[in-house]
Amino acid sequence: MDKLLKLMFQKYPLRAADGADGADGGANNNADFAAKLDALTAQVEKLLAGKKDADPDPTDADKVRAELEAKAQKEAETARMQDAIKFNLGVSQFVADNKDYLGKLAEGLVKTVNEKQFSDEVRKAAALKKNLLEDFFSLQENIDAAPEELKPRILSFKALADDDKEKQAAQFWDTLTLTLGQKKLAAQVAAAKRARAGHFEETNDLIKQYNDRVFAKRAHYLGEKEQAK
Repeated sequence: MDKLLKLMFQKYPLRAADGADGADGGANNNADFAAKLDALTAQVEKLLAGKKDADPDPTDADKVRAELEAKAQKEAETARMQDAIKFNLGVSQFVADNKDYLGKLAEGLVKTVNEKQFSDEVRKAAALKKNLLEDFFSLQENIDAAPEELKPRILSFKALADDDKEKQAAQFWDTLTLTLGQKKLAAQVAAAKRARAGHFEETNDLIKQYNDRVFAKRAHYLGEKEQAK
């Protein structure tokens, strides 16, 4: 633009000395200045318009690429909406099924969020996930129970500002579900160990009872045999 104006001024030099003799000369000079400025402005506008018109039309490849990008974006938005609706419909059952492992406030938090109004299901799901994540990882025992590779992400979530937690809750939701799975697996292993120990004792008792019954039957049989002689 600076080069363009410089060229224009070289073509139409503004000479303050032109017509400088007397009042009429000054008036003529002002008129000449205004005329030359208008001419420069018109030429600049014409050149800029020509440059805009010179922009190439999009090629067929550009059009197809734009259509594919728009389609992919729409599909991603639809998938996010579907996932959010599915989560919102199932979150109450999820909390009920895992009440022994989630935070104590989980059920109340879900009820509170469900009573609020949201612009769409995605924002509602984000609010639910954010509250459940905060409640779950407010307990150190849950952080300790998390797989080691998840702990840095858990701490990153806890360090976020409140608004950012809600915006990014979906990205951190797997830290809760995977930790929950780890806790349930640990509980199952402990229960299996107890069951094996109990089964061992029970088996010994059953064997003893069986042997007693067999011995009793054998004794009774031998007794009858002795009487028959």
